[in-house]
Amino acid sequence: MDFDLFLFEQGIIQNLDDMEKFIHHYSTIQDYRGYQISLLLSNFDNFPLSDEILRMKNVNLYFRNQPKPIHKLVSPEPHFVEEERNLIENNFSYLKAVSESDDIEEWSCFEMDNEGHLVSSNSWKFQLTNESIEHLSNFPHLRELGFLLSSSNISGFVTNFYLLSDLKWLTMSFGDETEDPELLKDLGLFSNLRSMRVHNFYGGLFPDIFVSP
Repeated sequence: MDFDLFLFEQGIIQNLDDMEKFIHHYSTIQDYRGYQISLLLSNFDNFPLSDEILRMKNVNLYFRNQPKPIHKLVSPEPHFVEEERNLIENNFSYLKAVSESDDIEEWSCFEMDNEGHLVSSNSWKFQLTNESIEHLSNFPHLRELGFLLSSSNISGFVTNFYLLSDLKWLTMSFGDETEDPELLKDLGLFSNLRSMRVHNFYGGLFPDIFVSP
């Protein structure tokens, strides 16, 4: 499909003024054939996105500086499937930020797809334990995980991190001299990763790593 026509059909641009703005302010990346493979939009406000975009495979949606979770921007009335809502309410309610509502679908640390499945969880408050990993493994569509590791939110060695080997995006930040050799050993099993970021804020233990195949 012609890229310009696709932008019009999906409502990303709606008139020639939008096209002018797009050309001068948005970034695109093309493959060797000239096909668009990456599109970066800033201050995009033509929501919600179409079901065609939401169902696309290998598409990662990220809206910088948006006040709501992404799923609130791309779907008018998103709702977690009941089983996954229960898992979150029973095991991850502590991730709620002080200023956020009691509705877990408003929490910025969770993202769901258009069918109500949890696909992303990012929170510095996440408690990394064997039990929490066990609970996360019950989310079949979870593909992105980000968390902070420090002496305050890790208890002992985590020995079952391999249960999350279907992850495609992984971000780990080390807040102090926390060492878990079992956790790092399991990273060798994560053959589906497209991107891995390992940050070490205090130095001396792990270098900063960014891997994107």
